[in-house]
Amino acid sequence: MKIIKKYNSRFIPSLLAALLVVSTVFASQSRSSAQSVSDLQNQKNILQSQINSTNSTIQGLTNKANTLQNEVAILNAQIADMQNQIATTKNKITSLQSSLDQAQANLEKQKTVLQASIEMLYKNEGASTIELIVGSDSFSKFIDSQTYLQSLKDGITTSVKKIQALKQQIQTQQDEQKKLLNQQQAQQNSLQAAQAQQQSLLDQTQGSEANYQQIVAGLRAQQQSVIAAIAAKMAASGTTIYTGDGSNGGYPTVWANAEQDSLVDSWGMYNRECVSYAAFKVAQSGRYMPAWGRGYLANAQNWPSLADAFGIPTDRNPRVGDVAITYNYPVGHAMYVEEVNGRMVTISQYNWPVNGQWGMWSEMTLSADSSSLGPMTFIHF
Repeated sequence: MKIIKKYNSRFIPSLLAALLVVSTVFASQSRSSAQSVSDLQNQKNILQSQINSTNSTIQGLTNKANTLQNEVAILNAQIADMQNQIATTKNKITSLQSSLDQAQANLEKQKTVLQASIEMLYKNEGASTIELIVGSDSFSKFIDSQTYLQSLKDGITTSVKKIQALKQQIQTQQDEQKKLLNQQQAQQNSLQAAQAQQQSLLDQTQGSEANYQQIVAGLRAQQQSVIAAIAAKMAASGTTIYTGDGSNGGYPTVWANAEQDSLVDSWGMYNRECVSYAAFKVAQSGRYMPAWGRGYLANAQNWPSLADAFGIPTDRNPRVGDVAITYNYPVGHAMYVEEVNGRMVTISQYNWPVNGQWGMWSEMTLSADSSSLGPMTFIHF
């Protein structure tokens, strides 16, 4: 039986109350012993619709939570990047401070040299020009002495100016780096605040999801009650269900072990659905199986008309290897005919409830004419 699981995700605030009211009505109806299998199937399908709708809401909340988690991850990456930038800035400040300390030490050294030079300069300039000339061996030595002193003064002045300029430059850079550090720290604080806000939203979303999960659990419990009633009526009509030996009729493990409807098979159909299994069995026998899941409505109820369009015979007479189609569900149900004994057929199938679980493999023996599943059409691939 094909169960469609594609819905638009919308958050409906009033869904909780509405589902509780509707589910209560069906819970009371399911206790009625006068209901037919068709009535019970309708109840099960309506409950499934409610479950799907609630699951759709859960999926929407899950998508929202995933989006928020991605945003939080982005924020964390930004914070880490900002922290790296802050660490780099601190290293630059440390390096600049070291340069500044070295420059200041050089300045003190130059001051000492300057002081000694000034003392020498004043000592020499304290004598008169005549005295200097007389004290010199020659006039040329006097000139050299004066040139040296002037050069010394000029060099010291230039050195002081350079050191002062370097000190000012380093101080300016240090101020700029401190400003940048403060700015980055403010950005980090903003990011952390945003992260806290996103985490709060994430927690709220996950809390809402938990509430809806409880609703789904309640609806599934009601659905299991209806399924049990269907099984009881089918047993009373002579229909026998076998759970098999675990071989799943040879259905590929990659599809059988995956979550139902999580993969698409070779014919464009979702895994562990009745149509996917029927398509596999036809192909396994070496016959041609069209890709009816691609570009067509893959629901079982459409297979007879699709077979007619492809020139594949259909009638009400079962043969081994046929695909049997019933119409008692909104989307129909597909089964693979394993044995035929008069008008009794043994079929294998996927997605008929086994012990209250869907998406499972099973076998069933039932009448081609009077089964509670309704009339059958057999497709002779």
